[in-house]
Amino acid sequence: MAEPSMAPDASLLLTTRALMPALNEQEQKVGQYLLDHPGVVVHLAISDLAQRCAVSDATIFRFCKKVGADGYQDLKIRLAQELASARMATYVRITEKDSLVEAVQKVIAADVKALEDTLSVLDLAALERAVDALLAARWVDIYGSGGAAVSAYQLQYKLFHAGVRGMAHTDTQMQIISASLLSPDDVAVGISHSGRSKETQYALEIARQAGATLIAITNHPASPIAELADISLCTAAQEATGRGYPLGARIAQVGLIDILYECLNLKRRDETQRSLSKIAQTLNHRHA
Repeated sequence: MAEPSMAPDASLLLTTRALMPALNEQEQKVGQYLLDHPGVVVHLAISDLAQRCAVSDATIFRFCKKVGADGYQDLKIRLAQELASARMATYVRITEKDSLVEAVQKVIAADVKALEDTLSVLDLAALERAVDALLAARWVDIYGSGGAAVSAYQLQYKLFHAGVRGMAHTDTQMQIISASLLSPDDVAVGISHSGRSKETQYALEIARQAGATLIAITNHPASPIAELADISLCTAAQEATGRGYPLGARIAQVGLIDILYECLNLKRRDETQRSLSKIAQTLNHRHA
């Protein structure tokens, strides 16, 4: 099973946001205060932060360790560096008071930020392992439901163009049936923004029992599907706000899929070009 996988130099704020669902209730209080008031935390003593969050000093120390800081002082130093370089993890939310122009600008800004933040947290070593696994696979199953279904089909499309055989499954029953027929020569990819999709998690569990290599694409490195997978690739879009799929989430997933595709091309460019040529010839013949 994969360890929480983010780039070694990932932003402290992005790491905190990604790990929030995996923290306990008291630690989440600290994490939320940090995300909401990063400029204030830089100037607070540990006892002051504990008081504002209504938690103990020990909770602060545990939180620091979980987000990768050596201690509270190290957390404040890293936070100050991020603030100085404008590596902020916050998104501007769309409100009912926004005009059409303002809403459009915020959507585009959220999409761009999701891509930039995903680049900053992407574990390149895990990315290379995923590419190697996909290239070596006899077959690739792709599981995604709800908002992740679009990304699942996009990955299928890209894999075909790279000469890698696989299929996206968005129906729960078909996911289970297909997963049960996998072998140790195969790969199963689960896509879930939250990393908590029960359907995707169950399909991956069946695929693991069949011996397949598991890859997770999620926004949360400590989520159930990330912990279940052999290789975890993380995006860094904003969280759900109760208004449907989070802004930037699908863009971040598709951006990561594009990265996978280009890395597949780099690894075996000749075979990819042959696959693309065959596809082009077939399509041209059909429309001739």
